[in-house]
Formats: sequence, C-alpha cells, structure tokens
Amino acid sequence: MRNSKKDIIILLQRVIGVRRILVFIALVPLVLNGQVMEPCFPASLNDHKLTPLPFIVLEENNVTSKKDFVKQALPLPAGHTIPLEENIPMQGIWDTIDETFVWRIGFYVPGASALNIYLSNMNLREGDKLFIYTTKDQPEGAYTYINNDVLFAVGFLRGDSLLVELNTSYHTLPFRLTEVGVADRMAGLAGRDFGGAGGCEVPVNCEEGDSWQSEKNGVARVLVKEATNLFWCTGSLINNTNNDGKPYFLTANHCGEYASALDYRAWIFYFNYESEDCELPLTEPDNSHRINGASLLAHSRYDIDEAADFKLLLLNRDIPESYHAYYNGWDRSGAVSPSGVTIHHPQGDIKMISTYTDPIISTEYYGAEPIENGMYWKVEWAETKNGYGVTEGGSSGSPLFNPEGFIIGALTGGEASCSYPEQPDYYGKFSHAWESEGADSTRQLKYWLDPLHTGVKSLKGTNLDTTLALANFSSDVLEITIGEQVNYVNYSTGNITGYAWYFEGGEPSYSEAEDPPPVRYNTFGAFGVTLIAKSANGNDTLHRPGYIHVLPMMVPNPSAKGVYRLTFGKEIPSTIEINVFDLLGRIVGPVFVTENENSLYIDLSRHAAGLYLIHVKTDERLQILKAFYIKK
Repeated sequence: MRNSKKDIIILLQRVIGVRRILVFIALVPLVLNGQVMEPCFPASLNDHKLTPLPFIVLEENNVTSKKDFVKQALPLPAGHTIPLEENIPMQGIWDTIDETFVWRIGFYVPGASALNIYLSNMNLREGDKLFIYTTKDQPEGAYTYINNDVLFAVGFLRGDSLLVELNTSYHTLPFRLTEVGVADRMAGLAGRDFGGAGGCEVPVNCEEGDSWQSEKNGVARVLVKEATNLFWCTGSLINNTNNDGKPYFLTANHCGEYASALDYRAWIFYFNYESEDCELPLTEPDNSHRINGASLLAHSRYDIDEAADFKLLLLNRDIPESYHAYYNGWDRSGAVSPSGVTIHHPQGDIKMISTYTDPIISTEYYGAEPIENGMYWKVEWAETKNGYGVTEGGSSGSPLFNPEGFIIGALTGGEASCSYPEQPDYYGKFSHAWESEGADSTRQLKYWLDPLHTGVKSLKGTNLDTTLALANFSSDVLEITIGEQVNYVNYSTGNITGYAWYFEGGEPSYSEAEDPPPVRYNTFGAFGVTLIAKSANGNDTLHRPGYIHVLPMMVPNPSAKGVYRLTFGKEIPSTIEINVFDLLGRIVGPVFVTENENSLYIDLSRHAAGLYLIHVKTDERLQILKAFYIKK
C-alpha cells in the first residue's frame, strides 16, 4: 500500500555542503556490478551556483510488519524499502554547467543510518554519467550505459540523506526511481551490516582459514530483496561439470522465499567483503566487488520439514577477473564428513569462518536423533585458536564444506550463537537437493550442475586459471552389459602437455592419448576411471571410483524353454542373491538356479509364459533384468 503524495513528500529547502565532505582518493578504474565504473566527479561538486536542492522527506509509516514474515526459517532483516510515486522525478532540479545538463534529487529519511535506491528501466545513453551518494559516503559512480538493466540497485550508503545526480547531454531522464531502501534499526538489536557480528566469530583470514583461501573466494554476502523487505544472507558460486565459470550461485531457499523475478534482479552479491588479516577492521573494508541481479533456476519446496531448503541462482553477469572468484566444488555422495568449515557473513558483517571437528549427523531439521536418509546435516562447532566461530542471522545459505573443500550443504538454521556456541546448526543436504525433490529441472541441482551427464559423485572447484591443468572427462554411457564398449570424452582444460588414463577392469587398461580408444569391459562389476592431466605447472588427477557399471549378460532372451544363462565374466560374485518377480510384484517360486564356471542358469520352465523381472543383488548393487519366456 502506498501513502498519498501529501503524506509522504515534504519539500525541504535543505542544502547539504557535500563539496566539503566528498573527496575521491584516486582516479583509477573501478569495477561495480560486474562492469567498469568510470572514475570522475559529479559535476555539481565543482559548481557553487547551482539551484538549492530540495530534499524529499520519506516517512516510514508504510513499512510491512515483521509479523507478516514469521516463518520456520527467516533470514536476517536488513531493512525495508519505501515505494516512490511515479511523479517523484518532477521534484528534481535541472541545472546547466558548461553545456552539460545536471539533474539532481535528494531523499531524506529522519533517523536513518543508511539508505540505498532502486531504479528501473535504466537506459543511460553514451556520455551519460549517473552518481548516487550521501553526505557520509563517497559517490557511487559514475555509472554509464554499460550498467543499463531492467532493474538497477546500489547497496547501503551511510547517512540519512541520499542524492541522485545525472550528468547528461539530454534534458530527459533515462530511468525510473522506484524505491528507496532504509537500513534496519529495530529497537534492542545490535547493529547489522559492518561490525554487527558476535564477538566469538573468527575472520576468514585468521589461521583457521589458511587452508580455505580458494574456497572463501566463492562465498558472497547477499542483500536480498523480497517485495518491500530486505534481508542479509550468504551463498556461494558453484562449479558445474563444464568447468566453464558459469556463475551459478547456491544459497538457501528461505532467503527471499517469495521473491519475484523482478526482486531477484535487484539482489546484490558482495564478493571479497573481508578483513585483510585476522584483526577486526576499524573501518569498513572495500565493498565494491559486487554483482547486481540474478535469475532463479531451481529451488526446494517451501516446507523445510519436507525439503532440503536449497536455491540455485544464475547471476546476471559473469564474474570479473579482478574478483579472483572461485567456483566451489561439491560432493553429492551423502557421505558423512568428519570435519570441515562453513564460511559466512554473520549479521551481514565481513566474511567469517567456523570450524567443526566431529562427524556431522544425518537427521531432519531440528532433529535430535540420527536418521540415515534425513535431509539435513546436524553440525556442532568447535572452539579454535582465534575464537568459537558459530553462525548467526545473515549466515543463512552459507556453504558447509567437507575436508576436501567440497560443498555438502547450505545453512537453514539452528540454535548456535556466541552465547550458546555448543548448540547445533542444520544444513540442507546437497545430496538431497541433487535430484530427490523432483525430476523437473526447477526442483533439482543435477540438471544444472552436471550438464555433461557424467554421473560423478563429486566435482572439484576451479578458479578458471588457464595456466593450470584441470582434469575432466565424461563417457557416452555409465552402465553396459558384459562385452560392450565405453567411449570417453576429454573435457580437461589448461595448458596441458600430456595425459594418462587408467581404466580399471577395461581393455585397454591404460592410454596416453588425449582422446582414448573405446574401452571394452568383459567382467561384471563397478570399475573406476582415472585421468591425469599434466602441465609444466603441475598435474591434476581426477579419479572416479565405481564409475562404470558392467551388468551380467543374460541369454537367450527371449527364451523358448524358460532357461536363462547369466554370464559374469571372469567369476561369479562371492555374494549374490537371485529373486524372480512377476509383473504384479509377486515373488515367483520355485526357481531353480545352478552354477557352471562363470555363469548361473535360471530355470523358469515350470512357470507360465510371460514377462518376469529377475533381481540380481550383490554387495555393490541391485540389478533388475527383464526375462521374456515364450513357450512353443
């Protein structure tokens, strides 16, 4: 609901001497929103004869009640937005400086600690320069035509007054002003954003983070927009089997659970927002490594008791090289991790790291007892040299890493805090999000993160450094019958000088070719494949255990006599169980099974003709074969 213009807007002849406060430290190229920002001064700062600027006072009596957003899992409130009337730009002031048109407008929110702004249909022309600034922060800009977007936003700037300035050769505005954001200042709560994290937290560049310097570069703070509400969350860039740097971003579904497509375009992702060392900085670190906007690709169902609370986004722009981004690897095996870390932005503050040293537990959300097929990991944190890192509001969506540096979950919630660090937290399982919530691409990670259909259980992360070798491959099939062949495709990248392939159970068993010849498998079982990519800067090894599944061969099929021979290659598995079912799921008996060398014979001759399902169970897996019996 919008208040009337009369209720919201009061024109004040309130001129602020911004020229005395704002100084550019260095005129060097900057990168904002994934684009180059042109370093220059707003024209108004060099002219003392401009028309006094009236500020529009925005009242906050249209703030949505937090009670409307009480959920089982709620991201940390960062603030809210105040919608602007369509005719607001008419309150701006046009001036002329040296044949340049200068348009300015100011907004004032009494008592606000920080403000930001949202623009729509931004269509800056070549030569246009847009600046956004407050009396306490340096100008954001100049934004130019390369920043054009359907929806554009800047992060919070300190102060209770916000100025928007356009320097142009045209006497028209190439954008709409839609909303002004106000940082949260709920009574009784500690500060949020910079400096808001609890005293127990450990900065990521303390020695606890020494082994996680690559992984941290994929983690980002997120300013979430959902209708008129703003929240802080965390998430991570994540790799896919193409190893191509596509900016997929994993976070929690309850971060902006009901955000619209336009809301996602206004999300802001902050990379490298961290202290330089182990000390908490007295002044805010650089927050200019930002990407604006994303689109929703896949997410879990909304009930966190029945889903793993995951969300996969695609950022609107590729990550600039200057960010040194890392696309984190993942593990979907569901194996219990004995130790690891989470990297996160508690309270929307700088990047922190928390450590666990005991095996995590598979359970349900807020579950106390282990559940083998649970959808969540229960994690308890450990005290380390520089603190007792836990999670807080703002940590939602942060990645949980295993010792190999692979993501195995994303934070939903929990009870840990600096006051109660021994309490557990709960991370939605990456393995459950892979494909357990539906076959549709909007309900799983598999479709997006394994575009090559490799079937791999885990994938290394990458920084896209082309001077390093990165081994990667796929095959045309993952399951074959004894005697059939597999064709392998090499997707390795980097400055590679040679290859070494090892095919367990295959013929040939070794190859140094970039693209190896077809590999034939003559023995039943599950066999691993290893590829070593060699380079002058070091080798990279990719080992995929149990990658190819070789099934026994059943002949004849169809059978006129009802007798089938199962051939296993070199030998029959030491542990094997045979059961036969009809199409109604009823077990069929008696069935006579006899052994001869490397084969089993199954006799269905005493039963009626028809289609039967033969279940062959070994220690490795259950295989179901269709047997056609046709009596003559």
